[in-house]
Amino acid sequence: MFNPSRLTIARKRRRLTGRELAGFAGITPEHLSRIEKGKVDNVEDATIKALAKALNYPVAFFAGDDIDIPTKDTAAFRSLSAMSAKEREAALSAGSLAHLLADWASERFNLPELDLIDARHGMSPEAAAKALRSYWGLGERPVSNVVKLLESKGIRVFSLAEDTKNVDAFSCWRNGVPYIFLNTFKTSERSRFDAMHELGHLVLHRHGKPQGRQAESEADSFASHFLMPSMDVVANIPFVTSLKQLVQAKKRWGFPLLLWLIGYTRPAN
Repeated sequence: MFNPSRLTIARKRRRLTGRELAGFAGITPEHLSRIEKGKVDNVEDATIKALAKALNYPVAFFAGDDIDIPTKDTAAFRSLSAMSAKEREAALSAGSLAHLLADWASERFNLPELDLIDARHGMSPEAAAKALRSYWGLGERPVSNVVKLLESKGIRVFSLAEDTKNVDAFSCWRNGVPYIFLNTFKTSERSRFDAMHELGHLVLHRHGKPQGRQAESEADSFASHFLMPSMDVVANIPFVTSLKQLVQAKKRWGFPLLLWLIGYTRPAN
């Protein structure tokens, strides 16, 4: 049976307005609006096929059950001010598709259970980063693959295939399971930091939506200290005497040492 909510998800994922999709599918905007609102009892097969072709989605996609959709009020975005409404809705729609995939995988495979601390109550970002490293048995050593680490601890990590730099990353909770979405448009170093920034939100602002510049600054600080523990930095480079040291440091931690040395905090938006 045709599910109009899935049509809306697919349209937003393609960053199309109702008028634009209606034009591509050869129907009127008014008719499309009624379809999306569930006011058309029997959508003709030809119309469904035209919509599927315009959106480049399989026809079968529109016959499934409802999908949980993240909202801007429940998702922690790295930056909201830089994003257009279309970019935000496209990213959130990607989140709903990730939920669908995660449900499919959970039914067929034994995925890792969540193994995460809760540092909401009075713990500084640096202390939280140190506590989590200790809890996970990482010590002070660098993390070679942050995505592999996160997934092994029950955090679902998905790529955002966005062709814009305006969407950094975002995270959310669903049924007690945390999700992190990373934009593949970014560099590997930026993605490493974004992943740890979102981990900071999950640890420091668990379940609640992080608010304002302070929350963003806390997540940045958590990411810096988790990626580059101060004791490891001082033990390996007590003094910076050459550019070569900085290059070698980046190879060790996968993150620019200079940014850590100046107390790196990206501006919050």
